[in-house]
Amino acid sequence: MKSLHIKLDKNSPPIKWADAQADRIGARGHVGTHLDCYTTVPEKSEYNITAMVLDCQNGMPKLDNVKSFTTLENMALLLHTANLEKNEYGTDMYFATDTFLCEEVLHSILEKKPLFIIIDSHGIAEKGKRHIEFDKVCEANGCHVIENVDFSCIGKQKNIQLKILINIDHKSTGKPCELYCM
Repeated sequence: MKSLHIKLDKNSPPIKWADAQADRIGARGHVGTHLDCYTTVPEKSEYNITAMVLDCQNGMPKLDNVKSFTTLENMALLLHTANLEKNEYGTDMYFATDTFLCEEVLHSILEKKPLFIIIDSHGIAEKGKRHIEFDKVCEANGCHVIENVDFSCIGKQKNIQLKILINIDHKSTGKPCELYCM
């Protein structure tokens, strides 16, 4: 099994930032590889699923790119932007890189019924209100977004088997995750 989650030690800048926040527990949940849960939590803490990889290294998908999917039911969609491969996690450049979906594309993806949208970046929408809105739209459609995942080992694969472990009991709206490529 290959690990796909970001491993941070207690001295890493993102952990130091989280520990300095007034809501330390909430901030800690949103550091590193995590799943946002604003309205619902996944049913299980462990998933073994197939994931379809969408190459987004030359830009985020357009409607035509996702309309061709027949189904993503009970699967994950991996958006491979290479942001994490090009820019170190936690740096200004990492968070400045635009890896956002437009609303029309998000709805087209959700029509295919994925359990997860997984991205190697800081989210599928701009930080703040829109980020939370997109996560809530996903949750309302039975899907959760997992952010900050390391896809550097998947190469050109189009489908992979994933093991996803989620700390669904974490007190934050950000639930720490571990992902493994089987």
